[in-house]
Amino acid sequence: MKRRRIEPIYTNTYKQLRNRSRRLRFFSVLLILAVIFGGWFGYRHYRDQQLSHYLVKGVALSQSNGFVDFQQLAQKEVQFAYLRATSGATYTDDQFQSSYDRSQGSHLAIGVYHVYSYTTSPQAQLKNFEEEVGQRHGQLPIAVQVTTYGDYDARYLRQAAPQKRLQQFMSLLRQHYDKRLIIWCTPSIWQSLDRSSLGRYRTWVQTANLSHQNQRVAFIGYNANATIKLNGQSQTVGAVVFNGSKRQWRSWITQ
Repeated sequence: MKRRRIEPIYTNTYKQLRNRSRRLRFFSVLLILAVIFGGWFGYRHYRDQQLSHYLVKGVALSQSNGFVDFQQLAQKEVQFAYLRATSGATYTDDQFQSSYDRSQGSHLAIGVYHVYSYTTSPQAQLKNFEEEVGQRHGQLPIAVQVTTYGDYDARYLRQAAPQKRLQQFMSLLRQHYDKRLIIWCTPSIWQSLDRSSLGRYRTWVQTANLSHQNQRVAFIGYNANATIKLNGQSQTVGAVVFNGSKRQWRSWITQ
């Protein structure tokens, strides 16, 4: 007779515990994934609900977005586009003039923007902007994007000297083009500028928060890397909304 193999009792106990541990890990992973996906879809639903309150949508474009079909943009219920023209005293956007010329006839309201530099003079920046833009300044107010980098942070912008230089650039731009201006920045930068003379300008706030924006905010840039389908392909754009109704929009762009 074949001898029966007898295993110690602790062997079966170990196997049971190991199997139980595997099942526990498996269900824990499923629970974590369910929470992650549930949170993501919940956030998307919440953001879509917030976006439904903003009926005028637009995009911000630069050379990093590549070639853009403006006729297709208009068919996607996009109503305006801002094009980067210049940055500082020497940089120009490679796509600006081509994009501006192609945007004509698309029925989009067009605006242009300049990226402000702390290290070059207001006069040199105006010269760079003027030479690149010429009369290609569109119907919308000219936007000046104020960002932070290195030591040039929101605390730096609370100082009188950098505020004075930025105000000088805004004044030169206003005098030259006789157009309205808006400052494009984050909420933290705007808090640094709001109590200065720069606080009289309307703002374009770069924030994912689409709620509780006051009427001094003209635009909300809620996603710098949004995707949109153009000619069957996904393209990255900066997603922007106008902070107002369609009626207010029609009135605002004709001022």
